[in-house]
Amino acid sequence: MARVLRAARRRALTPLITLLAKRGNARAVARLLRWAVVPLDEGGPGAATVLILPKEGFTEDAMAALGPDPRFRVLGLARDYPKAVCAAFLPASIDDNTYGSVGPEYDAAKQRLRAFWSAAWKELAAAQPVDAVMTGNFGYFAEQELAAAVHAAGVPFIALHKEALKTPGRIALFEKLYRERRQPFAGSRVLVYNRLERDLQVRAGSIAADRVTVCGMPRLDRMQAWRRTAAGKPAGARPCVLMFAFHDKTGLPIIPRKGSFHETTDAATAAYAWTRLQREVNEVGVRIARDNPDIDVVVKTKSSLERSLALIGGERYDFGRHANLTVLDGGDPFAAIARADVVCGFITTALFESLAAGRAVVMPRFAEAAEPWAASFLLDLGSAVTVATSRDQLYEMLCDAARRPAPVPAILGVDAARELETWTGNADGGASARVATAVWSEVVAKRGSPLQ
Repeated sequence: MARVLRAARRRALTPLITLLAKRGNARAVARLLRWAVVPLDEGGPGAATVLILPKEGFTEDAMAALGPDPRFRVLGLARDYPKAVCAAFLPASIDDNTYGSVGPEYDAAKQRLRAFWSAAWKELAAAQPVDAVMTGNFGYFAEQELAAAVHAAGVPFIALHKEALKTPGRIALFEKLYRERRQPFAGSRVLVYNRLERDLQVRAGSIAADRVTVCGMPRLDRMQAWRRTAAGKPAGARPCVLMFAFHDKTGLPIIPRKGSFHETTDAATAAYAWTRLQREVNEVGVRIARDNPDIDVVVKTKSSLERSLALIGGERYDFGRHANLTVLDGGDPFAAIARADVVCGFITTALFESLAAGRAVVMPRFAEAAEPWAASFLLDLGSAVTVATSRDQLYEMLCDAARRPAPVPAILGVDAARELETWTGNADGGASARVATAVWSEVVAKRGSPLQ
């Protein structure tokens, strides 16, 4: 009910905020934003107040790091509200991957937006003091001038950058994207999962080397803790296969744009797609459910059910036909991974969460994924996972692993630990503490005095 009420409030407030921002009424916008702030964790006595701009993945990271730490009180402000302010100054055609490249004709509007945020933030902070603001990516278009205004006001604006899954074939694309289409981060500090992302941002000029810190993926910590608790316990009553859905352009060299639009980089790469692979993996999931009524199949999508099914072609497979096949849309995959006996995924950070949980992971390497052009775009997790080279093999591997699940290990294997360290910077379950320390250091530095 609370979520429904918050959604209704967003629908009511966002057009009003845009209207007031167009009129330059920073005080009225600040009052509405104060009303929209939601408490997420109270913290301990004298806690520093951190305002987060929630986003799937980032919210779990931020709460894993700050929620258990009594030094922090956590508030949330939906990202729709900064977008509503931005809409009053800049056209809807501008997004994350055009903000830095739209041309000098928009410079004056950006400056007005920054000045508006400076005025609104002064009003907002007077009624609700904030010690730091956090977001999930250094490049969110609607937050660029907010970051600059907050930083200029002496409050740390920190990006806990949750996008770190860049295979070799996408590194050059993102370096060009960061350098040419996103402006340098105007906030205080960027926290990243791994050194690959850190070096990429520094090379592209997105941030100075001394303002980016490798901390790891905090939300993996609870998976590590769950694994240690679950070690040695019997499997669930029914075998369970968890399959993470993907679309035909997942992990390919495309530039995401607003809505469902993706911009291609050139004619050759525009033709790349996992069309047959996606279809065959989906068909395996349906086949497992149809032919094995004793096995539960869970298909986990990334966003809303309607949009996700459209992206993965779900209408072709009639996922709703079998009682033992469930589709879960969006949200946190923790419970689904904990329930599963085996996980199937292609290019997704959920595979790292699965490895941290000690789950068996099977990855498809057939159809287009077996073609030479695909090699540099594949996520290679070495011997930490099992690779299926045909749909029949995928079917057999998933059924076998579900019916004969490997015991959950108390200690990660060497192969899984290596891949987690490379890609997530978190083989030890200590990323939450590293993020909390980094945020605390920023708060202390800005306050100019030690905190207890």
